[in-house]
Amino acid sequence: MASAAPKPRGSLSAAENLDLPADLAVWPPEGAVAVPVEGLYDHLTSIGYAYGPVFQGLRSAWRHGDEVFAEVALPEATEPGAGRFGLHPALLDSALHAMGLSTSHDSTDDESVGRNRLPFAWNGVTLYAAGADALRVRITPKDTDGVSLTLAGPSGEPVAAIESLVLRTVTTAQLDGARRATHHDSLFHLGWSAAPLSLELPDARWAVLGADHLGLAEAGVGIDVFPGTDDLAAALLPPAVLVSLAPRTAAEPTVQRTHDRTAEVLATVRNWLGDERFTDVLMVVATRGAVSLDGEDVPDLAQTAVWGMLRSVQSEAPGRFVLADLDDTALSARNLATAVATGEPQLALRNGQVHIPGLNRVEATEPTTTGDVDPDGTVLVTGAGGVLGGLVARRLAERGARHMLLVGRRGAAAPGAGELAAELTEAGVNVAFAACDTADREALAGVLGGIPAAHPLTSVVHAAGVVDDGVVASLTPQRLAAVLRPKVDAAWNLHELTEASDLAEFILFSSAAGTFGGPGQANYAAANAFLDGLAQHRHARGLPATALAWGPWAESGMAGRMDAADIARMARSGLVPLSQEQGIALFDLARTTGRPTLMPARLSTDTAQIRADAMPPLLRGLIRLPARRTAEKSGRTAENATALKERLTAAGGAERTGILLDMLRTAMADVLGHSSAAAIVVTRGFLETGFDSLTAVELRNRLNTMTG
Repeated sequence: MASAAPKPRGSLSAAENLDLPADLAVWPPEGAVAVPVEGLYDHLTSIGYAYGPVFQGLRSAWRHGDEVFAEVALPEATEPGAGRFGLHPALLDSALHAMGLSTSHDSTDDESVGRNRLPFAWNGVTLYAAGADALRVRITPKDTDGVSLTLAGPSGEPVAAIESLVLRTVTTAQLDGARRATHHDSLFHLGWSAAPLSLELPDARWAVLGADHLGLAEAGVGIDVFPGTDDLAAALLPPAVLVSLAPRTAAEPTVQRTHDRTAEVLATVRNWLGDERFTDVLMVVATRGAVSLDGEDVPDLAQTAVWGMLRSVQSEAPGRFVLADLDDTALSARNLATAVATGEPQLALRNGQVHIPGLNRVEATEPTTTGDVDPDGTVLVTGAGGVLGGLVARRLAERGARHMLLVGRRGAAAPGAGELAAELTEAGVNVAFAACDTADREALAGVLGGIPAAHPLTSVVHAAGVVDDGVVASLTPQRLAAVLRPKVDAAWNLHELTEASDLAEFILFSSAAGTFGGPGQANYAAANAFLDGLAQHRHARGLPATALAWGPWAESGMAGRMDAADIARMARSGLVPLSQEQGIALFDLARTTGRPTLMPARLSTDTAQIRADAMPPLLRGLIRLPARRTAEKSGRTAENATALKERLTAAGGAERTGILLDMLRTAMADVLGHSSAAAIVVTRGFLETGFDSLTAVELRNRLNTMTG
């Protein structure tokens, strides 16, 4: 019987009478020869190590005999977080990357081919100074299986020393096997898991706003019906109010119903949030057929769009709204009140059982297709005038596409269209541009009708879209419709007009906003949730479909206009932007999974930047924050509010003002991304300080959390 693997062990103690290592003030050391490091991370990726931007810290290196000297640094955006660590893990990891530049472990033995050395055992680790964001590194071989390291600050002052780091060999085959057995780091799917629910009838009455009550009365649930909000406000308010969306009838066209329903819900939500009488009343929005569990069809895409919109509203006004999708069973209606009492913001009831959503990594299984494109077919790409449309066209050309129809409002007159056409033509692609508004059904039908029979349409990629961000209080029906049109209208036209075609691919560029709901993006979230639902609807009917709910892209896409404040806000939620190379690689990967909906996105590895109250609930199972931070920021909200009240009660008038001002400045600095409350000058106005409508909402929610 094989013995069990030894458990990791370690000990930590305070050092006395420290002997400082030799400083690294002379830099680079005399006689050291520079070693090029360009392309190092591309090489590491090729042999099994894919480092994210925060971990790509090696800047320069030199050799002196068997020793290696290097400079490493954190990215500028990460530097403020270095002070929260004794030694930032990404900085230490970057220091180890220089080990591969040493000549002492070089070997020409056949057995060394396809082998890599990984850190195994750390001995004699001493920390002399904390908070470094850049290091000078000295790596000295100890024997064939280990090294020692000296780490110094930018002026050569001691930061840390590792007496011995033992290395162990791992083969490329082992790394490949590990990757196949795990999950993709940046590819996710939305799943639903069952939650415990009592089947006892809740002793509660519902206030129902509107005529439809989803069969609550027939299920034995007490209801009071109110025609409008004024009638409701005049009554004794219950703890929760139900607003339901009537199921779709066959006479209602999908696109028109989507525009109408989202506009109606937008008006209701704006009135609700603007009326102080409802501040402490929960609104439960109930739907049928809006979400898909276990491959279900999504028969009412208008309600799916409403879910996207309200996910955004939930992020702007936490605790004010619950989304619940029911089936047709009386048991689900009967258990709705009990399900809402769980406190989950989003629910799906099937046969009375409550399910809650969660984001999961996609398993790294064998691909369902090769991803190659039929060279005899035509590939249609919408939004071809944008950066993402160009990236997609280039990648599909690499995958074998030889006939492309690139569709956009400006066609061949779009900026960069000439250069793209020349590049694709040189690659052997027959390129045609069409100036067409794909939301115009007749115009799109004309474009599709012009595709030659010798090269029939085989692939569709809908990458078009516009953004018009703003908090929900500022949205109008016009701003909503303008964002819905290039997503909803165009996608539905493509769906219906190609339904009889023998397509291999039907790819929709969606956004994580439709799944997470980002603040200030209610219109954009509604549009993209519709695309996700359409992909599920097509998949349930046996039609090809893949909706990609993209996380942010650093240099392109709808998020290409983000400034530093936007990126910092996103980092606090747990997301970081994708590079173009990462994004297009995920596009390639997603096409081979066979799943109808996927989220390609990068999660932050720097948990020190992430705030529990800013992180979408769907990420809680994927990003584990340190226990102390979670306790401080979520689990002890009431205790903190109580402590604040006690401090204010015990303080005098002037001291109370000081306590509240300190709390406010701290919250403002945190929201704006400053490292200290001292950056907030109290004599400046909020706009002058840097606040906009989105950061104002974030500040309001932060203060609500801090004060209870």
